[in-house]
Amino acid sequence: MKLISKSRFLEYLTCPKDAWFRLHMPKLDEFVVSATEQNIMDQGNIVEEYAKRLKIFSGFVPAFTEGEVKEVKRSEVLVRENVAVIYQPTFIVDGYIIRCDFIVWNAETLKYDLYEVKATNSLKDKDRPHDHISDITFQSIVLEKYGIDIGKKFIVHLNSEYVRGNELDVENLFVVEDCTEKVSDKKDVVAQQMQKAKEYLGQEKEPADGCKCNFYGRSRHCATFKRSHPEIPEYSVHDLSRIGLSPDKLVELVEKKTYLLHEIDDTSDLSVTQQNQIHTHKTNEEIIDIKEIAKILDGYTYPLYFFDYETFAPAIPAYKGYKPYQRIPIQFSLHIIDKKGGDLRHVEYLHQENSDPSVVVAKKLEEYIDPVGTILAWNDSFEKGVTKEIGERLPQYEPVVTRICEQMHDLMDIFSQQHYVHKDFKGKASIEKVMNVLLPEMTYDDLPYTGNAVGYVWWQDIVNEDKEPNERAKKLNLLLEYCKQDTFVMVEIFKILENIVNKNLK
Repeated sequence: MKLISKSRFLEYLTCPKDAWFRLHMPKLDEFVVSATEQNIMDQGNIVEEYAKRLKIFSGFVPAFTEGEVKEVKRSEVLVRENVAVIYQPTFIVDGYIIRCDFIVWNAETLKYDLYEVKATNSLKDKDRPHDHISDITFQSIVLEKYGIDIGKKFIVHLNSEYVRGNELDVENLFVVEDCTEKVSDKKDVVAQQMQKAKEYLGQEKEPADGCKCNFYGRSRHCATFKRSHPEIPEYSVHDLSRIGLSPDKLVELVEKKTYLLHEIDDTSDLSVTQQNQIHTHKTNEEIIDIKEIAKILDGYTYPLYFFDYETFAPAIPAYKGYKPYQRIPIQFSLHIIDKKGGDLRHVEYLHQENSDPSVVVAKKLEEYIDPVGTILAWNDSFEKGVTKEIGERLPQYEPVVTRICEQMHDLMDIFSQQHYVHKDFKGKASIEKVMNVLLPEMTYDDLPYTGNAVGYVWWQDIVNEDKEPNERAKKLNLLLEYCKQDTFVMVEIFKILENIVNKNLK
């Protein structure tokens, strides 16, 4: 029988069928780790390395060695010798396996206390499948089955209010929360879930049932959804805009086996966005509200600045003034049209030193962006948020960043507010979806950059002077081109909208 780890157990709580595949068929293509997933794991490992520096773990003795059996034997020896702090002890019992982060001997209770380190900014203790309390409760039950009487249970997570000074203060970087009572309250429920998980995951043959992810919107589908539900098409009712916020409606459609959008007859209880998504899909006709688009475009003032940031948000604050996971503005692109019908020009910045870019970015934005004019971003809440944070770190630039935020408008509004709807937007308003429809000749295929996770790694390579120069230069160029294309796409979308308005309102 395959051993059930806490990861498999938590995955079982989220989707039993997917957890079965992960346990019995771990080499499926669906489980290839993406760049984003790898970055999350890397951040978790980094956080754990810093947690080792906490005083409560001072003098820890690692239990890990080669092979699970050897690790268990070594863990047994360390526990039997009452070693004060044991790092990553491993225990196997009754078909379960755990590798704890830390167990610490409590001289007052004469018991070991359990500590679980999490790379999050808060304690996830809500009643949902994949929460921290279920995690540490699972470990507590396994330890109890093994014969180790655990005293208190703690979750160690990042302090969301911590602001780094000149040096990193590890003791204030983390919050140590006593979750003993919460574990006690959840113990019976988790014990029952563990038994059910063992029975389900212990099946040698693939379980016949599908997974319940068919009752969730597409973003919540498990990795093996297609294997469990081959009857559900690539584009289905699960892709209706924000359908996850209307679970009863989705359940109703799925139970009726109404999977295709054109099969939905009554849309009266759906949102306007969902109705438009279905209407354009059925009719193959666009929805274009010329007057509303014209009204929005008329509200823009030249010069027009098309603006985009790229950021790096490490779990451990890298520089003074930052909180955990706070965004570092490592790069921006700015396409500029100075007057109506004027030429397009471009300026950009990519920080190439291992230091806080905030001052340089603030200075350049003040230099490049005049107090008169409109700044256009796509989903401007991101750009505004990053800009405001610069002002919080640099009070001397607060008037500048406030002015810049006030000049900022969201070009996405035209699409998210349903003034322009195309069936191939598929209910979304992301710049990629709109680009693919309005600018089909444009592509990111020659820019092998798949989002922030890759950007983090590449930027770190760029600021690392020990890296091979040619490789460093190649990555630098690709990062610049990727960010530049984002703002150029906005320019081209703006021109298309402007042409539509001019053509129809002459």
